[in-house]
Amino acid sequence: MKMTALFSVMSGTFMLAGPAIAQPYRFVPIDVHCPPAAAVSVCPAGLAPGQVATQTSAKGINSRGDIVGAYVAGGQQHGFLIVHGQLTSLDFPAPGVRATIANGINARGEVVGQYTAPVHDSSNPPPEDSPLYCPSATDPACIKGFYYWRGQFSTVIFPTTVDENGQQHPHPGAIAQHITADGDIYGCVHDHDLGPSMHGAAWTRFGTFSLFSNGGQLADGMDIPMSMNNSGTPGGAKTIVGLFVDMSNQQHGYVVRNGILAPYDPAGANLTAIWDINPSEQFVGTFRYSGEPAAKRHGFLQNADNLAPITLDFTCGEPTGCAGTPLGTVAFATIAFGVNAGGSVVGQYALVAGGPLHGFVAIPPDRN
Repeated sequence: MKMTALFSVMSGTFMLAGPAIAQPYRFVPIDVHCPPAAAVSVCPAGLAPGQVATQTSAKGINSRGDIVGAYVAGGQQHGFLIVHGQLTSLDFPAPGVRATIANGINARGEVVGQYTAPVHDSSNPPPEDSPLYCPSATDPACIKGFYYWRGQFSTVIFPTTVDENGQQHPHPGAIAQHITADGDIYGCVHDHDLGPSMHGAAWTRFGTFSLFSNGGQLADGMDIPMSMNNSGTPGGAKTIVGLFVDMSNQQHGYVVRNGILAPYDPAGANLTAIWDINPSEQFVGTFRYSGEPAAKRHGFLQNADNLAPITLDFTCGEPTGCAGTPLGTVAFATIAFGVNAGGSVVGQYALVAGGPLHGFVAIPPDRN
């Protein structure tokens, strides 16, 4: 891990109290970089003085304004944590780990995310539920969840399940997306694919539950494959949000309340994902309208009033421009990944189709 003094201009900006109420949000871009005058020893992992990461994505933000996410430098993906303007690179501490992404952070500073394990020795494979089980470079089983706090990492894996015939099924893959104030972790469990075997999952103080058949999350016990639990409200999973793919291969968001799953799509959308929810039940995500290009995305924030969601399309508000584009430029694609208790939103944007990713914080109008 390496710590670098970055984003000092933002320190303290995002510790907000009141909920967001309307547009326009103010967008602040985030690109992980190493200042030209910095010593090599304090640069973010993979960067030299004067260099900027080729990709940056902000994934989560807590009530104090601490931000987590991921960046790419030298072809390697690293996680990051920003606290009081200090950036710490996060890399899961196992030899040969190929990527690390920090997805969520709670008020206590606990971080969750995912890492990609190195390919193991085929002549001496570890158990399928091992933190280092990875049979090939392209196998999704190599993707594992992690929990990080006070400098220590641990792996998040879903326990072996038993089917109706008594057969045991280990689950080698997992993604930890967000962690609530009381330490409950939401994400997904998967085997050797990110399709039919992938199901929403949760790791809580009271045990694990999932969207497997009779997995304990839904009142009717229905199996929901190709799903992800991306976040939940604190206090015993009163509300859980995520995404699933239906039988016609269309992706929807969902909201689970009291064991009942309800699909969610903004009007006119043909693709939706919900990525996070705060204690006030504001939730954020992304969608695409029918007829738009496949890579097009709009961010959104849905308030608890059930009125139409607020669209969040990154708009450059920097007088000097954003990544070479002028003031006022609207991004081609925006994804909102995280929302804190005060309504501040983090995510990523691409200025053009297929262009590099940049992180952002969107600040509610009552705090501009």
